[in-house]
Amino acid sequence: MTLPPINPALGIDLVAGRTLRRRVADVSVVIPAHNEEETIAEVVSESARGLEMLDVPGQVIVSASGCTDRTAAVARLAGAVVVEAGIGKGAAIVAGVKASTGDVICLVDGDLRYYGDPPLVPLLVGPILNGIADATVSDLYWRPLYPQLWLCGFFAPLAGTLFPELLPKVGSTPWTGQRAAVRELWPDTLPGGFTADLALLLHWNNRALRMRPVLADDWMNPQRPKPELMAQEFSLLVEHAVRRGRVEPDEVAHLKGWFESAHRLMAEYEPEKHDPRAFEADVLDRSLAELRDRLRPTRSAGRRPA
Repeated sequence: MTLPPINPALGIDLVAGRTLRRRVADVSVVIPAHNEEETIAEVVSESARGLEMLDVPGQVIVSASGCTDRTAAVARLAGAVVVEAGIGKGAAIVAGVKASTGDVICLVDGDLRYYGDPPLVPLLVGPILNGIADATVSDLYWRPLYPQLWLCGFFAPLAGTLFPELLPKVGSTPWTGQRAAVRELWPDTLPGGFTADLALLLHWNNRALRMRPVLADDWMNPQRPKPELMAQEFSLLVEHAVRRGRVEPDEVAHLKGWFESAHRLMAEYEPEKHDPRAFEADVLDRSLAELRDRLRPTRSAGRRPA
């Protein structure tokens, strides 16, 4: 069979020079925080230092979400504008964005200690000001002490199947809350809890012309178990895929079966027994194979999503 040639677009008159324009913009840093009195001063001061390095007009806003400690008072002493928000990360993001005035908005978690230089704010905002991107997501360094189970067992197989265009846009730590975008890309509403981070990625995937991952350095934040979060993210991804026509409604049950199997695969990890890098590679292969097997009966019948 002879395939038709693909036009390589040769012969276009290319400009011998930089075609991107630098964006002139004010920058707002929004820090959602819930009881982060131990870390909030450092996050505020590093964000302010980042704005100074960018040499642009800016503001640092702490969106205090149902805080019962001294987070708000400590943030004010550190120089931030403080707004009160409802409980939940999504509510905190929406309240902070609403209170901001910047043309570019950068999101930094209130409990994150970042050990790189420059700080996160210029790292994330710089590509936007330089015209390279209109949204950025931090691709954080992952200490090789533990496998990236969420990425390899859950997100990469599922998002790679339903939204393959999303993976190269968000890097290897798409769960991170450290990101930035031009104002018009920030939605008026978000899910109230921690699924807000994923909801933002899906929103930007639909609307951003150039969403890009940005390599970031070492970091640390408190380990807080969120046992229900992955199931909530699964529902969010699948519901979005059904609305977009990426999956048929009658395939959802097959995807739920895959999710339960993938969860069990990830639960097999034992730190004393498994090498983290080898385990995450294995769980990726097994999770992806399981997903393909689950979808094969419906798609082999010729009902592949549009």
